[in-house]
Amino acid sequence: MPPFPRPSRAGTAAVTLSAALSIGLGLTAPLSGAHAQTTVPAPASEAKVLPGKIVYAQLTTPDLAKAKAFYGGLLGWTFQDRPVSRGHYSEALVNGHVVAGLVERPLPDTDNPPHPLWLPFFSAPDVATLAKSSRQWGAKVLFRPTMIQGRGEQAIIADPQGALFASLHALHGDQNDTDPTVQGDWIWHSLLTSAPSASAGFYQKLFGYQVEAAPAPDTNQRYILEAQSVARATVNPLPPRLPPNARARWLSFVQVDSVGSAAEKAVQLGGRVLVEPHLDHQNSMIAVLADPAGAAFGVMELHDTDLTGDAK
Repeated sequence: MPPFPRPSRAGTAAVTLSAALSIGLGLTAPLSGAHAQTTVPAPASEAKVLPGKIVYAQLTTPDLAKAKAFYGGLLGWTFQDRPVSRGHYSEALVNGHVVAGLVERPLPDTDNPPHPLWLPFFSAPDVATLAKSSRQWGAKVLFRPTMIQGRGEQAIIADPQGALFASLHALHGDQNDTDPTVQGDWIWHSLLTSAPSASAGFYQKLFGYQVEAAPAPDTNQRYILEAQSVARATVNPLPPRLPPNARARWLSFVQVDSVGSAAEKAVQLGGRVLVEPHLDHQNSMIAVLADPAGAAFGVMELHDTDLTGDAK
């Protein structure tokens, strides 16, 4: 595959200040202590780091209790509340390991407040260097590299097409790819963008991904991002239901035993089905759901992990 072109700076203006503030406030939640945030550099760690692996996700929501009831009932997540300096914060666990953070923050009081959303966290060996490089390649750093007690150094970035993501150097390293995934684990991540080639090139330079065209029957402009010989994510065109100038966004998928049952239960719990259950391009059953506050996420029955290595 030929090298990808340098991404344009166009698109970052679409990231609203209110969206950046709501997510930034959520990310500052420390895992313990009322004032645990500090900006000193992350300590050196011998823990295993898997650059480019998406290791965590965080939801900023206006109603934490409702979100916990929804995700706990739908996915079997259990929760552990953590003290923070403002608002409320809880960790979601599957079989004892943390898969997500949920932070309660009111939506900005504007005419067009942003929807709550799930923010994916990409592993990085050096968050400060990555943030600096991202700016050089057309991104915006919305929340500068900061140490969060108990978690590690992290930053929030908007890519050149406006998709929001976080980078994280975890204090205790990254979970091994050999660990099995079960219902409630994040299993796949897709970037939806109006410029798939440019977006793939941006993430390739930022995380050192190997980028390959998606196998048949996918059409052109779909790419697989691979790191450590493992398929980490796909880059896809915006779906037809979105306007062509829509801001790019990451959509993360949770593994479930039955997509159909999950879609039905989501509605019973106050959520919505945005995209009905169907077979995707690689013959895996998927659906796109929204929680009661409107945060979108996917559910997936993964039948074929052999995209270009196991999907993690």
